[in-house]
Amino acid sequence: MRQLALVAHNHMKPAMKQFIETYSEILKKFRITGTQTTMKMCKSMWGEDDPAIHYGLTCTSGPLGGDAQIAALMCMEDLGGMIFFVDPLSAHPHQADIDSLLRLANCGNVIVCSNPASASSMMHTLRSALLKGGSARGMIPSFFETLESPAVEEYKHAQAVALANVIKGESPAAAAPAPQAAEPPKEEKKMMDAGKRAVSFGDDVVEVDVKGEKHRSELSDTVVDRALMGQSMISCADLEALLLLDTDSEDEDDSDDDSDETGEVVAVPTAKVSKGLFGIRTKTATKSKSRMGMKKLGKSVRKMIIK
Repeated sequence: MRQLALVAHNHMKPAMKQFIETYSEILKKFRITGTQTTMKMCKSMWGEDDPAIHYGLTCTSGPLGGDAQIAALMCMEDLGGMIFFVDPLSAHPHQADIDSLLRLANCGNVIVCSNPASASSMMHTLRSALLKGGSARGMIPSFFETLESPAVEEYKHAQAVALANVIKGESPAAAAPAPQAAEPPKEEKKMMDAGKRAVSFGDDVVEVDVKGEKHRSELSDTVVDRALMGQSMISCADLEALLLLDTDSEDEDDSDDDSDETGEVVAVPTAKVSKGLFGIRTKTATKSKSRMGMKKLGKSVRKMIIK
């Protein structure tokens, strides 16, 4: 049967001494190993010449490599369990060794008790296992066979793949398939197939030509007129759609706006923009003689925002 390690930090040594005194009859049935101070504690209570007691390896103090020695016993498959009273409120100069010891215990799926309460519960399991004799393997399996964490199998597989790649002359890292981009929604896919893309503003979607020709959102003439006269609100989505209008056609629009069909000069309204929570309200000082089109409204709003 494999060894049982007893380890305790300085502030936990009194608790370890009390634990050893309480459960001496059970602990004597195992090959006890541990750091130097804990082993001296056991030998002073049990004696060193008792033939019924079989001591294991006496390791050095923890900060001098004792924890590393216990970890080595675990790697050599000669450690079945560990009772390690950890001091959670003190800094330790050998914290790296402590972390390594606990990590290897988890890798080897070894029984570990890190406080007096869990150690006391473990003693009842060990007592039951000793009473059952040869059928105790199922109760304390790590004392009889080498176990491993479920994560070890995946790690070994990754290592085997890396080795195979090195032998082939490839990169050690396995060539993982490139992640595929999520498929766009059906409506957006139809737009892409038609040479367009979808630009979303909140809940609204505006179709934009891939070549740069932007399609305007449909607004009724009444909504446009009321917005120009300051009698209604323009939603944020509609305003964003208007701002997407092609600015390259401004010169063409300016030439068309010099005069209307009746030959009368159009009075461009002077507008003041006030931002609100749900949209933008435009207030006009003079009423236009002719109705502005969608492009004219978009350009006007854009100029007012720039100013």
